[in-house]
Amino acid sequence: MPSVIDIHAHLNVPEAGRMMKAAAERGEVGAAAKNQGGIGITGERSANEKVLSEPEWRIKDMAKMGVDFAAISPGAPKGFYEADAELAQNVTRFVNDHAAAVVKAHPDHFVSMAIVPFQHVELAIRETERAKSLGLKAVRIPCDIAGMELSDPKLEPYWDAVEKLGLPIYIHPQGFSHPQRFKAFYMSNVVSNPLETTLAISHLIHAGVPKRHPKIKFYGAHGGGFFPFYLGRFDHAWKTRAENRVHIDQPPSSYIDSFYFDTVVFRPQQIRHLVDLVGAEHVMLGTDSPYDMGETDPVGLVDQVAGLSKAERELILKGSALKLLNMA
Repeated sequence: MPSVIDIHAHLNVPEAGRMMKAAAERGEVGAAAKNQGGIGITGERSANEKVLSEPEWRIKDMAKMGVDFAAISPGAPKGFYEADAELAQNVTRFVNDHAAAVVKAHPDHFVSMAIVPFQHVELAIRETERAKSLGLKAVRIPCDIAGMELSDPKLEPYWDAVEKLGLPIYIHPQGFSHPQRFKAFYMSNVVSNPLETTLAISHLIHAGVPKRHPKIKFYGAHGGGFFPFYLGRFDHAWKTRAENRVHIDQPPSSYIDSFYFDTVVFRPQQIRHLVDLVGAEHVMLGTDSPYDMGETDPVGLVDQVAGLSKAERELILKGSALKLLNMA
């Protein structure tokens, strides 16, 4: 049984990016997919490609941080959600098979999440079924699907299926839909990433997805963005605005039990506030390592949180993640 689980650990699959780049060069997806680029980010703590793509390097990085187990999550390459069914299936299968192979080779250190082609709902359902058969523990999704909100009625069959399958949903931003005001001061990451997650959670709740599918567990990256910290404002809008009550008959905070959040918020006081808002059973240790916006001392950060009981600390370090991933 692991003692510390990192719920926010990325896995890069370079071949998937090359597949999408080749498709872009053939004109099958948009030109943006031609620039898959490197994972490295300039800054004081540049991302290490080997940690992201080579499990042995990830294990060494984990040891430095006092982490012994990670839920790795491959991201879809650029242009993936524009791909037609054949290309999307080929990329998806390659990524998920690779993730399953990493877990099989290192079962004492990793479980993995999956990607699925949400732009093709029936295919996404079949791949989610296949991912579960491979032993993958969750499905990672972006905050929108090439401009389609996660609350779009077209996705309702998928939510029906994933609720029956029992796999949780990991919501992680993948770029920002309106980037023009976020170019300066690294706001493309610092502000837009948590804002994207906030928008995704807000759309899901206000459209009634957790209400209709109460068994689905959602995990919002980067502390859930701004959403859990602004529950009062969302609830106030529900009380005063009729359009916010069209799909839900309870305030947004009533659905927060469907959501889990990580500790990638960098201040112990903010983790304390998050625990007070949602409960330690919905808070999980995350690192986002080795990116420059990753946490380098995740256990030390949790240990600085004032007033945590031993039970709450254990929930954050591993218990909540085990529950989310159906490993408890």
